[in-house]
Amino acid sequence: MAKLLLLFLLTLTIQIQAQSELLCFDSSETCAEKLTAQAVANSEEIKVIDATIKLAKHKGWTQYIDVSAIDPLTLSVQILRNIFGGGERQTRKLTISQLELRRTETIKNLRAQISDLLLQAEAFTRKRAQAQTLFDVQSNLIAVLEVGYKSGELSTERMLPVWEKLNFYKIEIQTTETERETIKKKLIILVEPKPVIELTRENVRAQVIEDVEKAWKLSGTTEKLNLIVLDADAQKRVFKSELLKIFSEGVKHLPEMLKPREIYPTVKNGTQKVQYVGKAERFGFNFVLFRVL
Repeated sequence: MAKLLLLFLLTLTIQIQAQSELLCFDSSETCAEKLTAQAVANSEEIKVIDATIKLAKHKGWTQYIDVSAIDPLTLSVQILRNIFGGGERQTRKLTISQLELRRTETIKNLRAQISDLLLQAEAFTRKRAQAQTLFDVQSNLIAVLEVGYKSGELSTERMLPVWEKLNFYKIEIQTTETERETIKKKLIILVEPKPVIELTRENVRAQVIEDVEKAWKLSGTTEKLNLIVLDADAQKRVFKSELLKIFSEGVKHLPEMLKPREIYPTVKNGTQKVQYVGKAERFGFNFVLFRVL
């Protein structure tokens, strides 16, 4: 059921986006620049990079939005803060120059994708025009030949290849139009903001993991994330069944309040340990995050 719901939501997203119009749709430099600027403004990855640069410029990761903020990108960077903490370590990992380089590369990649799609669309436009010209020529030829066909001068056997060729050009026109529209939809999805749709807890959890992993990669760290996301109630208390996924013997050996970045054994005096990352809220769903070390 959850998979069917997700498929429906994804289909709905594509349909919503496909109804929009592009600022332009030609292969000119001006059009490519306009669409690239729109894509950059709506890019989630760019937003993550910009937010992280902002954090890196504030020593000790200070003056930033709370983890409960609605913006999933803010949430991801806040979680990184909870993992790395404030000090020299994250300054080394998240250098501004590296982030700005990544930002430049991301913009170049967006521009390349947009330019490539616009060139593909132009190629199909030319192909469609050629097919239309051939179709018109063939139509005129058929108009002349059918006079003889109706008078009995030409046989059906003689006319069949002529009609088939006309049908071939018609299919060519329809195919190129379909391909061009497909490219247009790809561009719309690439440059427009993604609509926010309320999902099930399962799908929201998957999105939280995706957002954090994206921010983790941007951090430049070589460590493995090994993220575990546990369900929590409205008061952000983890359900007992969820806790047992990590703490198989219960939580009596843990302090009453867990602190972000602190490391705790999964069982009393055990060697297997986890790092507490923090709490997160998305679309009304609450989660508690750990890292397996």
